[in-house]
Amino acid sequence: MNLRELFPVTQNLVYFNHAAVGPLSTRAHAAMAKHAADQRDFGALHWREWYAEIDKLREASARLIGANTDEIAILKNTSEGLSFVAEGLPWNEGDNVITSALEFTSNWTPWKRLESRGVEVRVAAETTVAAIEPLLDERTRIVSVSSVAFHNGFTADLVAMGELCERRRVLFCVDAIQSVGVLPIDVHKSRIHFLAADGHKWMCGPEGAAIFFVAADKRELLHVLEMGWTNVERGGKFIGTGTTLVRDGRRFEAGSLNTNGVFGLRAALDLLGEIGIDAIRGRALEVATLLADRLEELGWRVASPRPIRSPIIGATPPNVEKSLLWWHRKLEEQHIVCAPREGLLRFSPHFYNDASDVERVIQALQPLQ
Repeated sequence: MNLRELFPVTQNLVYFNHAAVGPLSTRAHAAMAKHAADQRDFGALHWREWYAEIDKLREASARLIGANTDEIAILKNTSEGLSFVAEGLPWNEGDNVITSALEFTSNWTPWKRLESRGVEVRVAAETTVAAIEPLLDERTRIVSVSSVAFHNGFTADLVAMGELCERRRVLFCVDAIQSVGVLPIDVHKSRIHFLAADGHKWMCGPEGAAIFFVAADKRELLHVLEMGWTNVERGGKFIGTGTTLVRDGRRFEAGSLNTNGVFGLRAALDLLGEIGIDAIRGRALEVATLLADRLEELGWRVASPRPIRSPIIGATPPNVEKSLLWWHRKLEEQHIVCAPREGLLRFSPHFYNDASDVERVIQALQPLQ
């Protein structure tokens, strides 16, 4: 299998920006194009095939994160899933939630909003057991952290964190958008109760389609915030239906899904499954480590922790007189795509990238030093 041929972006760019938006593979694009043509030419005649595709996506998602199929809902993005948890839990004044100082906005604002209801947000300096455990007490309801920090790639030990939460009888929520699709994750082994991850980053799917996991034994704990025609027991009726929620993860899907996105994401996950997540992780970390080494040889300061455990490399140039936006723009002019984040230039290669991409980055940076 020629991985680079599966990603036509390699013909145009050195694409090191998967922590923002991943490019579509030929397979994901073909699946979406086929569905779009079907709707164009036949309207909703083949709706049964569309619904079957949604079921296939649930199955593929469950395999990818070690869940049961009935624990998966398809949402529009990570923010929606995390908000469903924050707003759906039964809070009491004086409760607290623990998160970290490394969180992207999506895993910050839903919890901070609870402060108006008397819920305290406690912030650990790092996403580690050592930093989080001292903040736990009898009023802690949930720990919510990112599996991988979006800016410097710090990678949490989810198994250790899950063991801590289980021991202290605290719920465990994970923003996994920066790991699902490139790093192995097992929600049951890690004792995760809630997980959300968009498909448009490391899964290399389209925007508007995300995985939302709720452990079966915690499903009834969450108050469902949205009601519609797809998440209630209708008994075949559309008028005068009741409000009894369906029993499985579909209760969090209140209406029609992004069907075209479903087709694209399912094809993307099938490709990941074909290659194997362990092989994907190995290839991505190999390229990321090589990039970190070569940047340091140029005098750049790599802020990502060693050893490299995620393919997110955040670094700062030796010439501090030039802004990160200047470096970002100069690289884009040479068809190299990365992103400025939190005072770092963030490079995020994936499994189809290789050493030649790294060398193109180094060659572009050398004359700019």
